[in-house]
Amino acid sequence: MDIQVREFMKLQPGYPQVSDTDKYYYVIAVHVGRAWDSCGALVDIDDRVRERVVLAIIGYYQDIVADAGLWRTFTKLHREQHGTPLPHYTPGDDYIDYELNVDDLRYLIWYTLACSAEVDHALSPHGEELLLLARAVHEVLDFDYEHAPVPVELTMLTGVDLNDEAEARGVYDLAHWFYWRSYLMQCNAAAATQEVMPEAQAIIAKHGEHGAAPLLHDLNDRIMATRNAEFGPISMPLAQWLKHITDKG
Repeated sequence: MDIQVREFMKLQPGYPQVSDTDKYYYVIAVHVGRAWDSCGALVDIDDRVRERVVLAIIGYYQDIVADAGLWRTFTKLHREQHGTPLPHYTPGDDYIDYELNVDDLRYLIWYTLACSAEVDHALSPHGEELLLLARAVHEVLDFDYEHAPVPVELTMLTGVDLNDEAEARGVYDLAHWFYWRSYLMQCNAAAATQEVMPEAQAIIAKHGEHGAAPLLHDLNDRIMATRNAEFGPISMPLAQWLKHITDKG
């Protein structure tokens, strides 16, 4: 599996700038890809989909290392609403909230694959291959977990005052990244894009690619403002997600 640098960077909050921590986590992504190849589990899936899964895994890992609040918010709300931090699984005694867990990885891998149109067969969240893959990935991530560098750009999520007009630009950038590019919302962004594609194509046909750019930007903003952001069974307006995240859930 070949992890494309550009695809990795597009999910980083600081894109297109490249930081030293970006380089570190890209190398981890490569190691995760190799571990997937070596473990022999679910290797028949298209490499583009597997790359998407690896990038979601790295986003989760960066989030957990930085305690950025995305996964914290999801698992906390799921526990409040459904009694457990994750769908499908009842975590054992070794599960630690807001830390690196095999069950987190198992759910994230399953969910990302389940949302992928290219995967043409049902995948059980309790499948043996899925667990084998999650354990192989966990071994790679856990190796240097205690010493992994904090992705500085992700710490912006915990210091933003959503009500401060002086921070309006920062809030907008955070909202746009979270909705369209964060690992937690990959499936949501793909679904939203699919829904608005006819309108976007009509705009391009009428105004040309150059003239359509600001109109497409406005379309993105409208979708962010009106369509709930969904991850698993948790669906909320974008503003509510951001409030939970910046308050650390």
